[in-house]
Order: sequence, then C-alpha cells, then structure tokens
Amino acid sequence: MAEEKKEAAKVEEKAPAKKVVKAEKKSGPLIYVGPTMKGTLLRTFKIFADGIPEEYKNNAIIRGLFVPPEKLNAARAEIGKKGSALNVFYGKVDESLKGGK
Repeated sequence: MAEEKKEAAKVEEKAPAKKVVKAEKKSGPLIYVGPTMKGTLLRTFKIFADGIPEEYKNNAIIRGLFVPPEKLNAARAEIGKKGSALNVFYGKVDESLKGGK
C-alpha cells in the first residue's frame, strides 16, 4: 500500500501549477473515473457517498477525476477525447501506475 501512496504522490508532484478544471461540486456522492489504483480506495467508477476521501483532497490530478453521478456520461466521453482535462488527468495517473516519467 505504501508503494501506491508513493505513486499518488508522484502524480501530485507532476500536477500543473494552475487549476485546470474547476469542479462544480466536490461533496456528496461522487464517482472516481480514473484508473484503478491497486492497494488504495480508488477503483474505476467507485462511488464515494461523502465526496473525495480526505487522503486525496490535496492531489489536484486525482481530485479532478471525481465527478457527480449526473456528469458520469459526459466525463466518460471527455476521458476519451484527446487533450481534454479529464483525458490528461487520467493519462497522468495511468502513466504513474505504469512507472512512467
């Protein structure tokens, strides 16, 4: 589990200095749309009833991969759209999990 937390920390280090996506809501039920991170709470499409878990609130990239249920279909489409914010965030997490740059 420590290794996965290090991977999440690597993702945070690579986060852009400016805020790319401003979320409308980050409390209440949210769905994580990023890649599954073994050994953590983060599983693709897992629902978090009380918003973003505390350990990920300061990680700009991972935080950007939480969406409200009503935005799930749009988020899935955006992940597939090259260059979109969610596509970039998903790619950064996925790259860090594979031991990328």
